[in-house]
Amino acid sequence: GVDAVIEECSKIAKDLGFNGLEFIQGDINLYSPEVLPSLVISLHACDTATDAVLQNASKWKADVILSTPCCHHELNHTLNCNTLSFIAEHSMLRQKFCDAATDALRLKLLESQGYAVAALELIDPEETPKNIMLRALRKSGFDQNSPTAKKLRDEYRAAKAFLLGE
Repeated sequence: GVDAVIEECSKIAKDLGFNGLEFIQGDINLYSPEVLPSLVISLHACDTATDAVLQNASKWKADVILSTPCCHHELNHTLNCNTLSFIAEHSMLRQKFCDAATDALRLKLLESQGYAVAALELIDPEETPKNIMLRALRKSGFDQNSPTAKKLRDEYRAAKAFLLGE
C-alpha cells in the first residue's frame, strides 16, 4: 500500500544521503508547504490529478515542474468539436488525440503563467505508451500583465473553447 511505498522511498532517500527529503500522502489541494518547493515532480498522476499538481506547483512558483501524466479521460469525455469528428468517431484515435491535446493545453497554461515548457519523450515507447514528460522551467521576471502573457492566456482559452464547443 501507500505506507510501504512511502517507507521504501524514505529508505532510498536516506541511503543516498538526501537529508530533508520527505514523502507524504494526501490531497495536494489541501497541502500548504511551510517552505515553497523549488521542484515539483508528478509521476503518473491520473486524469485531473495531474492538473491539480500543475496548478499548485505554478501557484507555489516552483522553479521546475516535471510531470508524467497518466490517464487523460476528462477531455475524452467532454470533447465537443464537429471539426474534429473525423478523429473523434474512432475511439482509439479520439483517445490519442485527447491525450496530446490535453498535454498541449497543460503546457500552454503553464507557459501563460511564466514557464518555458516542453513535452519530452521520457523513456522508450516500447516500455510504456505513457512516456511523455511535461517540463516547465519558471522564467525570471515574467510579467503576468504583459501583452505576451495576455496573448498566451487568450490562446489557451481559444483552444479550450474550440475543443469543448463553447
